[in-house]
Amino acid sequence: MFWPIFIALLVQIYAIEDDTKDYYFEFLHQWHRVEYQFPSEAERTEAIKNGSFRIDIIRPVDAQYTYHAKTQQDRYFITVPRRQLKGTPASLGVINTTEPGRNETHVLDPYPSWSWHIDPEKCNYYRIVNVYRVWADECSRLWVMDNAKLDDGVLCPPQILVFDLETDTLIFKYELPYEQYQNESFYLTPIAEVESMEDNCKKTWLYVADPIAPRLLVYNLEKNVSWTIQDETFKPVPKYEKYTIAGDTFYSPNGIVSLALSPKCDPPGKRKLYYHSMSDVRQFWVYIKYLKNPDNFKTPYGSPQLFYTYPTKLDQQTSVEAVDCKGIMYFGLLTDILLVKWDPNTPYSKENFVVIADNKTAMQFPTSVKVVPHNGTEYLYVFPTANQRYPKPLDADKVNFRLFRTKL
Repeated sequence: MFWPIFIALLVQIYAIEDDTKDYYFEFLHQWHRVEYQFPSEAERTEAIKNGSFRIDIIRPVDAQYTYHAKTQQDRYFITVPRRQLKGTPASLGVINTTEPGRNETHVLDPYPSWSWHIDPEKCNYYRIVNVYRVWADECSRLWVMDNAKLDDGVLCPPQILVFDLETDTLIFKYELPYEQYQNESFYLTPIAEVESMEDNCKKTWLYVADPIAPRLLVYNLEKNVSWTIQDETFKPVPKYEKYTIAGDTFYSPNGIVSLALSPKCDPPGKRKLYYHSMSDVRQFWVYIKYLKNPDNFKTPYGSPQLFYTYPTKLDQQTSVEAVDCKGIMYFGLLTDILLVKWDPNTPYSKENFVVIADNKTAMQFPTSVKVVPHNGTEYLYVFPTANQRYPKPLDADKVNFRLFRTKL
């Protein structure tokens, strides 16, 4: 039996017992393993045979909801990072809801087409090598950070790609200068800030977290220029490089990975970028007005006074985070396997967290948490992928990845 795209209100994961309404999470999609819409069954079989499709181990990381105005269809973009040259047929896809699925699973259509993902080592102009996360802005554009990084190093120059979501065509492409990536870079998390919607939304900034260097990339679309920033708060803390989630233990020396912007309604000059390192238990922030001036960062680690640290800290690592229009932040506690909300105007401590989802099976390791407005309502999308199990082979008989949403 093939499940419908929405299993609305299938499970109430957690009901808040405070003065807010209950949070009901809907199952939107679920997968046993990631499948693609190959041109033919024979090509799929051959891809598995020759190792170009490692269906047993590839794992998705990010999910991005968009609404296609012309077709009036909901679309979900899914990223599937390439760890090696072979094994992942396409690093970015859209869930195909029009064709029959396979093994109770919706398949992915490579985005924007198969041709962008074939022979990535050739570094063609129209290419997508390796994508961990994407970002859809309010100007109907999809921002794709292709870090082009594989286990053996950077395959091609990392690039920022911007697609028109109404026509699915490329409208901007920017390759990073060599000194901004070299071999240690690993750009993972982009977040776009549309400063003005005038002049075709050209006054837009993109911030991208690089946990390996570690550093923050700033891209100015209007001037088509980028620069990088380094600060001590971007670094991992060795004490917290060990993770234990649902009985699985792994090590990750990752620095800055999570980014979230405070609401647009913040006073001019007071809008913040919240961030934290993957292997740390502290929360940080910086006024974005400082990030927009490269003169503040002429030397690495040269402007520590611009970055702020909450005085309190946690007892465990947290996942990526998102902020709603009221300034409330949402993220997952990795060891406790809880999804929580927090008011950044209060101390960063568990006493100020409100649990909104508590399911030790379905909510393991959210690698994507996003607040997306649609038709005047904000929705929280959560994509738990149990990424702590990589690279263990996937169990083909159980659901391994789930995409949820709840109305805020």
